[in-house]
Amino acid sequence: MDDASNQAEFYFVVSYRDQELRTYSKMMAGRYARAQSEGTAFGILLAAILLLGLVVFGAFKLGWVESSAVRPVLYTAYFAFLTGVSGYYFVTRAYFRKFIRTDQRGGTWNYSFTPTGICYRSETIEVQLAWRAVKAVEDLGRIVIVRFGAQGLTLPSRVFADDATRAAFTAAARAWIKAAAGKS
Repeated sequence: MDDASNQAEFYFVVSYRDQELRTYSKMMAGRYARAQSEGTAFGILLAAILLLGLVVFGAFKLGWVESSAVRPVLYTAYFAFLTGVSGYYFVTRAYFRKFIRTDQRGGTWNYSFTPTGICYRSETIEVQLAWRAVKAVEDLGRIVIVRFGAQGLTLPSRVFADDATRAAFTAAARAWIKAAAGKS
C-alpha cells in the first residue's frame, strides 16, 4: 500500500479492559475540565487581581483597614481567591470524570471506519457518523482517540496488528476528515 489514506476500510471488534476505560476516563475528564475553564479562568484571574486590589484600597480609604494591615489583607484575599479557583477546577474535573464514567463501554463493540464515515455498535446501540462530524484523530501510543463533539471513541493499540497498521489507520482517518471538510 503506497498511500495509507487509500486504505478502503478498517474493521475492529473491541472488548474493553477496565484499565483502558479508566485511562480514557481520566484523560478525557482532564481535557474537558481544562477546555471548560481555560479562557474563563485566565480572564477571571486577571480581573480578580485588579478587583481585589481595588477593594482592599477602597477599604483602606474608607478607614476599615489600617495602613499596617493592608499587606496581610491583600495576601489573605489573594490566597482565598486562588483557593476558590483551584476548588473550581477540581470540582469541574470531578464532574467531567463522573460524566465520562457513565460512558463505560462494556461488552463487545464493532467498529467500521470507511471513507464515508464511522459506524460503531454494541448489543444495545448503533451509531453512524459522517467524517465531517469528527474533530480529530489522536494516536497516543496506548490508545487512538477519535474525537467528535464532547465525545470520543477509543481504540486500544492492541486491536492493531502493529505500529505501522496503527499509523496507517491514523493517516487514513485524518485524510478522510480533511476530505470531508473540503480541504483536500
